[in-house]
Amino acid sequence: MKKAFMVCCLAVLGVFAAELKHPAFRMTEQELLAVLKENGLNDKVTACQELCHKGTAACVPTLAALLADATEPPLFHAARYGLQNIPGPEAEAALAAARESVKDASRRAALDTSLRIRKEPVMPGYAGAAAAITAFPPKTAVQMGDLSTVPALVDAALGTGFEATFARRQLVGFPNDGIVERLLAFVDGPDPKKARLAVGVLGDRRVRSLLPRFLALARTTKDAGLRTEVFKSLATLCDPEDISALLALLKEFPREDRLAGSIIRLATRMFEADDAAVTVIRAEYGYYGNDVVTGADGKPIARPFADVLDMVRSLVAGGSRSIMAGNRLAGHGGFARDPAPGKYKELHLTYRIGDGPEMSTITRENDEVHLVSSRLPETLAKSLVAAAQAATGDERVALVRILDTLERRGSVPGAEAVLFRPIFNGRDLAGWSQQDGFFSVRDGAIVGESTAEHPCKPNHHLVYTAEELSDFELRAEFRLSKGANSGIQLRCPVQLVRDNGYQADMDGGGSIVGFLYHPRQHLVGERGTDVAIDSSGKKKVARFADGKALQRLYRVEQWNDIRVKVEGRTITVWINGVRTTSVEDPRMEFFPAKGHIALQLHQGKPMKVEFRNIRIRN
Repeated sequence: MKKAFMVCCLAVLGVFAAELKHPAFRMTEQELLAVLKENGLNDKVTACQELCHKGTAACVPTLAALLADATEPPLFHAARYGLQNIPGPEAEAALAAARESVKDASRRAALDTSLRIRKEPVMPGYAGAAAAITAFPPKTAVQMGDLSTVPALVDAALGTGFEATFARRQLVGFPNDGIVERLLAFVDGPDPKKARLAVGVLGDRRVRSLLPRFLALARTTKDAGLRTEVFKSLATLCDPEDISALLALLKEFPREDRLAGSIIRLATRMFEADDAAVTVIRAEYGYYGNDVVTGADGKPIARPFADVLDMVRSLVAGGSRSIMAGNRLAGHGGFARDPAPGKYKELHLTYRIGDGPEMSTITRENDEVHLVSSRLPETLAKSLVAAAQAATGDERVALVRILDTLERRGSVPGAEAVLFRPIFNGRDLAGWSQQDGFFSVRDGAIVGESTAEHPCKPNHHLVYTAEELSDFELRAEFRLSKGANSGIQLRCPVQLVRDNGYQADMDGGGSIVGFLYHPRQHLVGERGTDVAIDSSGKKKVARFADGKALQRLYRVEQWNDIRVKVEGRTITVWINGVRTTSVEDPRMEFFPAKGHIALQLHQGKPMKVEFRNIRIRN
């Protein structure tokens, strides 16, 4: 008996979770019945589960027909659950008829359970629940929308355990709109707990006509808990056209995390797949290691990877946006199906979505790369960005955090203008310091150059002295002459000559691009490795990609993108959109808690290094 009861509990909780994620809870009975005729399996299951709250005798024939379908077990059980909870003799008769006709023993047992639950909604014997069960209103009265049951449901919802969850769920799905006025009476009543519950239920019921009242309540109530509940309910109550009202509220309550969270949840619901055309620029599949690979004839394979550009382009042209890294790709164009037998292979892709930036990715064998992105609608993004640009103080902090969270979810047009700020103005070296004049500004870029007449010896730095930084993300573009050597110093002191501190390393030929270097430890983080250093200086290295393969991402004597994230005790580097290495170092003498950014010009033969579009995000 207890086991059956727990099955019932899990089923109810499963419906609760599904409803929150699915638009079915906004549909009428007729719309749900249309879903059962036209949609796929998952939608049909959700519709059946929702009909247990909204269904009447009119939907019984449709659900009864599903009980006879032996091909989809989930649909059978969802239909059974719906009939189990719909009041009236028609639903009970349908379950009894199915019980007599079904041949499968497990399905007959499930129908027996449903028939028993209709007679005894909450199983007796559930440990510790006797008092709550006795006080709980009759299930049939709740399902018939008897408003006299509302006070008992509210009392039960303020309890704990399954009864509280079930009662709250019944309030949200209560089949009588008269409950709105009953709940509003609790909102205006003397009991703060009931007021908070009522606000939460009305928000989940999505009574949009109450939005002006809720916005006013947030401003006038002196109960901080009730205000928080109002802020939470706005996440489900609001639509994108309400964003201006939410932003006006945020201006008054910029430190309320629940309000910021509701704005984030609203915007997150609005993300949509970016269906722009995909342009595949480069695609290679195979083994990129350094050891010798032999073919079936015992002879070494000179290039154990295959150019699969035509195959990937044909898949994309056919509508595919998920590409599996596998030997099937290499079976195109005369290549052997497996370019490196017995070796773990990778798919290297460079592509562009619509007019977006060129992106590169490395995908391990048997994994998939998804050539899609999600995007916040332009109008909603513009509202948030414009508000952030106009805001100051705590309001700006809140909006920057909102945009930061959303930008990690997908593309937010215009967000970078708020999240990142330039530290180089493109005209002069204001805010930067140097010695001996090796750095200047030309055509909107910082140029560091040594010549035969003006040789650089020893290493020199252009230090960003305008501020000291702790945790930050830096993005920039760089271009190096073929024999150049440079880098970006991170949390370094104001030291204009000779290196001091961790450096995102780079050179013109690409051999050390994407490394992390320290002058007292040399090349600490190699491409394709994550490095953890303990307090004694001992290194633990975990390889996640082949370093030589990552080097191929670098474009010699062209502009390249670099991204460096410094957070806590960890530095992570990306080159042209692909992560190359990370180093974690707890030792303050090697990696201080704060410091400056500096651009290096290495000593040696004449060379030129260029940096532009340098911006940071704190």
